[in-house]
Amino acid sequence: MTKKSIIIDEKAHTELGKLSESLRMNLGSLVKEMIYYFKKTGIDPKDAANKNPSEMISTLDKRIVSFLKVQERDILKPLRQDVFNYQNSHKEEILKLINSINKLLNQHSERMNEIKKNDTDRNKLIAIELEKNRQAILAICLLLDEKNKSGTIDKLKSIFS
Repeated sequence: MTKKSIIIDEKAHTELGKLSESLRMNLGSLVKEMIYYFKKTGIDPKDAANKNPSEMISTLDKRIVSFLKVQERDILKPLRQDVFNYQNSHKEEILKLINSINKLLNQHSERMNEIKKNDTDRNKLIAIELEKNRQAILAICLLLDEKNKSGTIDKLKSIFS
């Protein structure tokens, strides 16, 4: 590696010396690292408006936070509200469905009770009619065979008992 010389004024040389002492580097390696740093970051060293890199990061951080807040306001909050509204409408539909099912179950229960009542009433009427038929048959047998000579009345009584 060949060594090269650069011309700088006395004040810059003094500052460069202080900087090299504080960073514990010799002048050559400090200048080399400065060159690589400026090349890598793209910072223009003669631009007096250049800020401290931490200030630049802070500014960028504020921009990112601002961007995220705008995204939250414009996209996330409306989306959350839409989901909330959908959830509420879904709950209402489920409640309507539950009420309809309960109503149908109640109607079914009432109809089943009515059918059971009608069935019981019909069975009672049939039993009454059967008893009337039994009495009628016994009465006919008594008319035909008053003294029960043929044993028909006894046979009928044993059948009906």
